[in-house]
Amino acid sequence: MIEHTACDEFIALSRRRFLAASGTAAAVLAAAPAWLPRVAMAREYRSAAQDVVIQVFLRGACDGLSVVVPFNEPRYISARPNLAMLPFDSGTDPARRVLDLIGTSGSDSNGNSLASAASSTAPGGRVFFGLHPALSGLMPAWSDGKLLLLQAAGMTNASKSHFDAQRSMEVARLNDPTLSTGWLGRHLASVDPMRADALVRAIGITDGLPRSLVGSPKAVPVPELANGTGTPPALTNFTGYGLKGPSNSRLNRQRVMGDLYTPAGDPVAAAAMSTLSTITLLNQIGAAGYAAAAGVVYPTNSIGNSMKSAAALINADVGVEAIAIDYSGWDTHANQGTPVSVTGPGTTTGGIIPGSSMYNTMAAIGNAIGAFYADIIAGRGRNVTVVIISEFGRRVGENGTIGTDHGYGNVMLCLGQAIRGGRVLTNWPGLSTNPALVPTNMDLGVTIDYRDILAEIVQQRLGNPDLATVFPSFTPTFRGVLL
Repeated sequence: MIEHTACDEFIALSRRRFLAASGTAAAVLAAAPAWLPRVAMAREYRSAAQDVVIQVFLRGACDGLSVVVPFNEPRYISARPNLAMLPFDSGTDPARRVLDLIGTSGSDSNGNSLASAASSTAPGGRVFFGLHPALSGLMPAWSDGKLLLLQAAGMTNASKSHFDAQRSMEVARLNDPTLSTGWLGRHLASVDPMRADALVRAIGITDGLPRSLVGSPKAVPVPELANGTGTPPALTNFTGYGLKGPSNSRLNRQRVMGDLYTPAGDPVAAAAMSTLSTITLLNQIGAAGYAAAAGVVYPTNSIGNSMKSAAALINADVGVEAIAIDYSGWDTHANQGTPVSVTGPGTTTGGIIPGSSMYNTMAAIGNAIGAFYADIIAGRGRNVTVVIISEFGRRVGENGTIGTDHGYGNVMLCLGQAIRGGRVLTNWPGLSTNPALVPTNMDLGVTIDYRDILAEIVQQRLGNPDLATVFPSFTPTFRGVLL
């Protein structure tokens, strides 16, 4: 398998575990260990059932033009001699053909496929989209009308720094270093819990609490869920939390916390006790023993384990309202695909095909999300909304190492019972060289602010009308992503 090469900044960001070092806005917990849940005053509970929201963050800047492919755009084809995907009805290169979204999307009132859009740069003034074949695991959700694909979405600024872009997306405010809480954290802090007795409201299946969840009451990271391959581990190894060994009993932990942080009444000690109860609960759930719906098999890799663990948490119905999952491997500066070469008359090989770096990365998440859909959404009918985002896209043109460099506009994916899917939602800017539309003439523009999509879901599916708190200094435009 050909490995891709990430940029130095993303490698350094991963090593520093920036997310694991995210601060909390609560001053009283400033000195507390990172594993403690954020404890808030008791609140009432919401009797009306709302969706559980899952954020999947594709860290490293996913190449959205290889996910939802504008396969008839001339500039896309010419700018990617090795990486461009071909139309689904192409007579050559079967491994490079996109999946047919046109014939399965239905049509708008003008008879146009919902997998197409007006374009100033495509032949006939209309661009057509296809899905990369590595993502075939998503096609059942698409066909059921439960998967929405968005193109030319993202942040409406031109930062191409992984650090800055990831931070801005997770706090949901651009270029504000003073804001430390995340959009999901502020959402959960501003609404009553769905269950009054919930020990945990938010889980980060990550190596530290993702910034999106910072500020949330009763939020904990559980990194073991995302590590390794094979059967997802039971939630019993909490060495990383300092809760394993001779001081892990409730009595000893209470004494230690009392010695370190003062005795009864201290919110940090209360948080420690809450954490021990939470761990007991999570161990009882245990992803290893989770039985998926009939016929569903999760991939035995990190993203498969994470989605299976999310399914176990949701199916257990213990009051979890938000889950954040990271999936890296998208910083494809080199070896994103394989060189195209002629193998016979009218036949070539190469591109983003099985065995190439990005194909394997896409196949892993496509199969994992597809299994989750079949298990939890289609199989069990649970109210869940999955939102998949990445910090920015990649440039239109491939570089000299058959990779793509940092770009601008990108894809988003939304999945759920209430999603108005089976279509590509875009205000397609075209692959233009007009500097008024894009920061450079090498990028896809951003014409849909990702917060428009999140805000509609927060208000209408998560039951929170206080969008000014969740998305400060931003007035969203609802895009009709929900039924």
